[in-house]
Amino acid sequence: MTAGTRTDIATGRGRPIRHLPDISTHLAFWLPVANVVMQLANPAVGHGVVESRVDRGRGDLRPIKRARTTAQYLAVATLGSDSDRRFFHEAVHRIHAQVTSTASSPVRYNANDAGSQLWVALCLVRYYTDQWQMMHGPLTRAELDRIIEMARPLGTTLNVSEARWPATWAEYEKRFADGLEAVEIDDTVREYLQKLADFRVLEVRMKQLGTLAHKTVGPWNLSMTKFAVPRRIRDEMHWEITPGDLRRRRMVLALTSVLEKVFPRPLRAYYALNIADLRVRRRLGISVF
Repeated sequence: MTAGTRTDIATGRGRPIRHLPDISTHLAFWLPVANVVMQLANPAVGHGVVESRVDRGRGDLRPIKRARTTAQYLAVATLGSDSDRRFFHEAVHRIHAQVTSTASSPVRYNANDAGSQLWVALCLVRYYTDQWQMMHGPLTRAELDRIIEMARPLGTTLNVSEARWPATWAEYEKRFADGLEAVEIDDTVREYLQKLADFRVLEVRMKQLGTLAHKTVGPWNLSMTKFAVPRRIRDEMHWEITPGDLRRRRMVLALTSVLEKVFPRPLRAYYALNIADLRVRRRLGISVF
């Protein structure tokens, strides 16, 4: 589907899919932690993040900054220029060069490893397809093939070569299934991810405000995170779906449906702001990372 249009089930409007943010919904703001959980379920990725000595990029120490730089990465990979992508590729490579395992690490890892980065990028694809399909139902195989083609920069802006990127959705599904077979979450990584999912992580930098977010919004974010990860990963996290989770999910989906009618494709505007911020920072010499 090069320029085809699908029917928007919620609104009845046709929606061309030209960029990944074209399949965004307001669930985009509920699903980021679920995607991080997927990525870190790979032992090398998980321990690379948890043991990282690059404090300025740690999500548990600087959650707001990490959220900004991650959003900017996604914005650049999906909507940015070649210059934006080169900048991010080089900057991320330099930072990742500092993230390597030590003699005491339980697994060997190197943050610039192309195999680990391929798993991260495969997970990021699901961030987009999941938020659409949770709201509007399945995408067609032609649409999914088009999406996997558009998603290539999610990998190549890292260290994934063009040749390693799946050419079709069927190939993508096989790669993702193979990655799930390697999933293993130990107590250290599980505790880290639990704090991300229920927003306890915000208490480190935001103190009382972070505690308030943990107690009020945290349960909702945890519920949506449980639903947005594969069963294999949910089991590794020792999570079970509760009646409270089901109730919160129904309410979030209902609210999202209303917001979709008022302000569809929210990531396009959000990513445009992130790209503008990135370019201003580069022009003025302000730190991005």
